[in-house]
Amino acid sequence: MKSLSPYKMYFAELAFKIPWIFIGASITAISLEVILIPHGLIDGGITGVSMMLSEFGDYPLSLLLFIFNIPFILLGLKYLGKRFAFSATFGIISLTLSTSILERRTPFLEGNSLLELIIGGILLGLGIGIVIRNGGVLDGSDVLALLIARRTHLTVGQSIFIINIFIFLFALLLFGWKGAVVSIITYFIAVTIVDMVRS
Repeated sequence: MKSLSPYKMYFAELAFKIPWIFIGASITAISLEVILIPHGLIDGGITGVSMMLSEFGDYPLSLLLFIFNIPFILLGLKYLGKRFAFSATFGIISLTLSTSILERRTPFLEGNSLLELIIGGILLGLGIGIVIRNGGVLDGSDVLALLIARRTHLTVGQSIFIINIFIFLFALLLFGWKGAVVSIITYFIAVTIVDMVRS
């Protein structure tokens, strides 16, 4: 039986991974728009920066996500290759579309801070982990984390968390101690799930 050419093998692999990247992006969007944002919690990375600007500037989150991630897609193209850049672009566009659809929807789990913290963190980490496992990313900081993980002993999840320390410090100024600390705990749960899903 004739084996597939590398070109055909790539597209066969892509056909399997693309739906999973979309599923992961959709799960992440649910975590952001239905749980985290309505309860004053933020994500890390470019997504977190976009969430803060969206909150205080009344800009659509989906638009900010797309614009701010463009430079990191180009970075991924340069250092991680065309295939990665394509998967990253698809992941970010999927997240942009998913958040756009879910914007302004009615939140749930109101009044149960512990439950929203846990579920929001698990969904966030699950979505990001699924996307990274299938060769994509949802956030520019994930590109940096992948580059750091390749060159150090840190895992991708640990790298993501370190990158986002500064973003959460800024969130402290905007949202106060409670919002920032709960966001950090939620994100710690998320990056733990990321490493579990990727392994």
